[in-house]
Amino acid sequence: MENLKKLIPIALLALFSSCNNSDDSNYQEIATYPNVTATFGSKIDLNNLYNYANQTVPAYITKNNAVGSTITNAGATLGRVLFYDKNLSSNNTISCASCHLQSNAFGDTAVASIGVNGTTGRHSMRLINNRFGNEGKYFWNERAANLETQSTMPIKDHNEMGYSGANGDQSITDLITKLSAIGYYKELFKFVYGSEEITEARMQNALSQFVRSIQSFDSKYDIGRAQVANDATPFPNFTQQENNGKNIFLTPPVFDATGTRTSGGFGCAGCHAAPEFDIDPNSKK
Repeated sequence: MENLKKLIPIALLALFSSCNNSDDSNYQEIATYPNVTATFGSKIDLNNLYNYANQTVPAYITKNNAVGSTITNAGATLGRVLFYDKNLSSNNTISCASCHLQSNAFGDTAVASIGVNGTTGRHSMRLINNRFGNEGKYFWNERAANLETQSTMPIKDHNEMGYSGANGDQSITDLITKLSAIGYYKELFKFVYGSEEITEARMQNALSQFVRSIQSFDSKYDIGRAQVANDATPFPNFTQQENNGKNIFLTPPVFDATGTRTSGGFGCAGCHAAPEFDIDPNSKK
């Protein structure tokens, strides 16, 4: 009996040891992000990301100005945080979302958007369905050659977000130093890029991924277009008046020798082509 008592602890130890060793190959520690969790709670779970990368796009949508660019769930998540963060402005009062309102197709309701140093030069353009078009340049005067370049230009503008490096402003280098001291950015940049280092190029990459992920195809037009072969076909969910209006919008006008319109529609689609209704790059802004 005494020998049995001595053998029991040895047997149990062997059992526990075999359990620990047998599962080592299947064991994976779940990473934790305390600063992200403390700041965003359940809104961001880096172990269970939102689907930004593989959203459904209707088959009738064929335009894409972002060929060669990649959207990842991780990169777009970081871009989303940057987009809504007022820390990106010099006085912590303005974010990208301040002028690109989600409730207004990520556009502005003001005639001229408000920045950290008064009104900006023009009305902020909408961002929704940004990548589904022929236009590859950005801003009303097309001064940004691509979305990556555009994404940090408002940050570096004196009126908009105030890190211009001129007129008494700090520079974007100062902004990077500021963001580098924030705990959740240390975790997010390491999560996306493998290191905590923040650069303008990494910010541009993340912001552009998020902006390209913003899409919506649930309008009455989209619902109708999904049911027919082409845009010119009457939509079954439209009233007769709505289909007439669609035809006027889509059909080019016909003029006689004197330049008088004699038939046809108004040809609005010449600059706003269906079904994406993007702005033609050759139209005057």
